Formats: sequence, C-alpha cells, structure tokens
Amino acid sequence: MRLKRNSAGVILALFLLAVTLGGCGKKPASQVETPRVAVEVAQVKRGSIAQPVRVTGTVQAGATVQVMAAIPGKIKLVLVDVGDKVSQGQVIAELENSDIEARLQQAKANLEQARLGLDQADARVKQAEVRAGLDETNLKRTQTLFDQGAASQQQLDAARTAAAVSQEDLAVARASLAASRAQVTAAEAAVRQAEVALENTYIKAPVSGEVAARLLEPGALAQGAVVTLVTSGERQVEIGVTEQDVNYLQPGREVAVEVPVVAAESLKGRVASVSPAADERSRVFKVKVSLVNAPPGVKPGMAATVIYTTRQVNNALLVPKNAVVKRGAQDIVYTVVEGKAAGRVVTTGIADDKNVEIVKGLADQDSIIVKGQDFVSEGQPVEVVNGGAGA
Repeated sequence: MRLKRNSAGVILALFLLAVTLGGCGKKPASQVETPRVAVEVAQVKRGSIAQPVRVTGTVQAGATVQVMAAIPGKIKLVLVDVGDKVSQGQVIAELENSDIEARLQQAKANLEQARLGLDQADARVKQAEVRAGLDETNLKRTQTLFDQGAASQQQLDAARTAAAVSQEDLAVARASLAASRAQVTAAEAAVRQAEVALENTYIKAPVSGEVAARLLEPGALAQGAVVTLVTSGERQVEIGVTEQDVNYLQPGREVAVEVPVVAAESLKGRVASVSPAADERSRVFKVKVSLVNAPPGVKPGMAATVIYTTRQVNNALLVPKNAVVKRGAQDIVYTVVEGKAAGRVVTTGIADDKNVEIVKGLADQDSIIVKGQDFVSEGQPVEVVNGGAGA
C-alpha cells in the first residue's frame, strides 16, 4: 500500500515540475511583438488629371471601291487575287471581246473606204471647178465678141449652156463631197465607238489599292462588282460613342489608338467625322478616327481601341491609383503614425491609368503608403524602407 502511494506522489511531482518549467519559458500574449511590415511612402502631389475613355472599334479602309465592268459581257480573265497591290489604271480583269475586235476592224475598213471616196469626191470637185472656170471665161469672151458682132447668137447660146452645165456639175460634185465628208465622219465615229467598246472590255483599277475581295470568276456574267479594292492610303477606326461623351470628340481632335496585334505602342489618331445623329437602336454616335501614318500591318477588320479623355480637373490632389485599397465599401489610404499604419477614409474623383484624384480625406503635406499597403491593417507596425517620414 505504501509503495502505491509513493508512486502516485512521484508522478504528481513530475507533472507540476513540467508545468512550472513550461510556464517559465513563455511571455504573456500581450507582450508578444507583432512583426513589422516593410512599406514605402510618398507625399501626395497636385496636378492635372483627365478621365480616359477606351472604346473598341474596327479598322476600316479609308475608302472601299467596288470595281465593275462598264459594259455587259462575260468574264474572260481575272488578273488579280486577294491581297494583290494594284495601281490606278492597271488592268485587273478582261471581258470576252472577239466580237468587238471584229467590229472594230470592220469599222476601220469602212473608214478607209469612206476616206478613199472622200478623196475621189474632192478630186471631182476640183475638176468641176476647173471646167466651170473655163466655161465661165469662154462665156465672157463669147459675149464680148457677140457685142462686137464677131460671134453669132448661136455661139453665145452654146457658151451660155456650157457655163450653166459646168456650174450644175460643180454643184453636184460639191454635194457629193459633202456627203463623202459625212460618211467619213460617221465612219470615224463608228471606229471610236468600237474602240471605246473594246477599251471597256478591259476592267481597270480606278484607284491604287489592295484587292480585298475577288467576286467573279472567268465565265461569269459581269453583273455587279468584279473585285473590291481598299485604298492604300489612310486607315480609319470606327467606334460608337455615347451621348455623354460625343461632344468631347470634335473633328480634328487627336486621340490615341491601340492596335495590339500590330504595334506595342499606341498610334496617333485624329477624329475625322462624327455622326450628327445617334443610331436609333444602339443610341450611340458613329465616330471615325483616321490613323496618322499607320504602319503597313494595320489592315481593315482588325480590332482597335480608341483612347480619349473627357472630364479634366486641374490642381487636383493626386495619389497613385494602387495606393487606394478597398476595405469593405470604403476607399482607404494608409499613412504612418508613430511607426504604425493609420488608415484614412477618402473620397475619390476621376482616375487615369496611374493616378486618382482625392476629393476628401487627405491634405497637401500628407505622406501615404504607396507600396505594401495591401499587407497592412489599422495599427499594424510598419517599417519605412525608402527613407520617407511618417505623417
């Protein structure tokens, strides 16, 4: 019995000793030091800030041209394909034209025949003029002789008849010459008409550009456009703008344009036109922005983002955008007071890509945490690592 009691006493003593030794190695919870969070601080600043707006649109050609045949016919050749560059006046397609070529050759032959007839008629007129002149001279001489009694009445009548006949022949020759000239004129017109018809079988690019679509193939009737061209010059981006923003975009205003698949940097754009009325369904205004010196890789159909600013505030109190953190429904910035984070509820205004306007909650001389703010809370011990001072 005594052995059992001694064993129980030893066990209790060992337990109390363990508790005592364990308690001696710990501090009270209130005395545990909270680790400091490394932060960087910066003083708030004043400056101008404008609200950026980003609207996505589509790159368009400066102009799209539907190239059509000038006359009906069947497509013989299409000489270009999608993506080809063409110059103004370049033949891009051809219609069947063998019948028109035959008509032109016949018209040229008719013209040669008419010109030959004109030459002959002109020669006849000259001959008739010579004959009429001689007969007129003979009549005058005979009349003089008759008056002197040296010529008979019969001789005078014969001279008069010859002069009259030669004048009639001259009139007929001149009429024939006029008819021959008219025939030549008509033949020349027929040649020109056939030449124009033949020329119209060659479909040419009205402007320089790039083939966007090949719409007809050989053998098809030339009804409608044969190819679609986009001009090689200026590219445009079409966007839809709300009624709240449309008055900020006047023709001539410069904006930034991002085409990420082509250029890492934003491109320079200029407002080209603003629709005077909103679309009835979408209630947005169509705005076209011209790209200034767009790189060759910018092609119609690509996505592009137009960036412009609306409301601007001058002499605004500004802080870095990421310095403002959300705590529930409140916007908070942190200052450093006596080595600890101290949150301030702020009211923000407009923001751009880097900064945000502080309407209420900070003063000009305040310094705020700009790095590490996401890892602190109210009263959190902090260590300023960029040499800044607490507020």
